[in-house]
Amino acid sequence: MAGASVTRVVRRCEEAKADGSLDLSSCELTSFPVAVYQLLRNTEVLSCSLNNNLLKVLPKSICAKFPHLQELQLSGNQLTSLPAELQQLRELRRLDVSHNRFSIFPEAVFQLPALATLNASSNAIVAVDAERYSGMEALTDVDLQQNPLAEAVHSAAGGLSRPRVRLSPWQEHFQDME
Repeated sequence: MAGASVTRVVRRCEEAKADGSLDLSSCELTSFPVAVYQLLRNTEVLSCSLNNNLLKVLPKSICAKFPHLQELQLSGNQLTSLPAELQQLRELRRLDVSHNRFSIFPEAVFQLPALATLNASSNAIVAVDAERYSGMEALTDVDLQQNPLAEAVHSAAGGLSRPRVRLSPWQEHFQDME
């Protein structure tokens, strides 16, 4: 991380101490800075934005270090999976994993009991067990737009009465990806 990026991260950690909202978006991060945990050791972080970085992996430790997260924004990175430890975030209500590189729907999402809003748009997701959404009692809104979902998945997700699932119109050329 370059000097300006380090300064930006430190400043944003200081800001997070005031309101519990950590915004490390657009900090050119290729990995999560471990020093953040030390800087925020006495702070209850409720919201974390890591949007528009270069992250390929979400560290498992974020789930243990910020156990009271209610919102996690990971849009615009290079993520292909989420750690199983994500299920430790029992209070997580909003998760944004849009604009990443997921091809397989992140299984850990189904283990989040408080999750109300999920944005997984603009990935490369082909398959998801849409029926499992209806078993998530808190879930009200799922955005799967701009994913090459298989036709059967598209039909199943579009047919759910709850939660509301937003889909792009199914396109026949996606069939070649099944």
